[in-house]
Amino acid sequence: MGVITPVVSPAELYEVIVAACSQNYSQVQASSQRLKQMLDMFGTYDSLQDIATRPNTPLPIRQQAIIQFKNAVVHHWRSRKCVLNIERRYL
Repeated sequence: MGVITPVVSPAELYEVIVAACSQNYSQVQASSQRLKQMLDMFGTYDSLQDIATRPNTPLPIRQQAIIQFKNAVVHHWRSRKCVLNIERRYL
């Protein structure tokens, strides 16, 4: 068998991004920790992109999704860590 990678819940990721936009410091801290865990899950980058491209989503939430996507990709690129975010259904 192979390594089993958990799949991200798009609804939970959306709620984490919304919490990251909060004015409540403890809520921002909790969402930051959860997002770090979710970045290793399969489908996170696709879901962040989906959140960022929804025209009916409030702008601060879309911007937060874009920022998180950019930061994660830059971090993986600099560390030369392989980011396999291609949906397995295409392989």
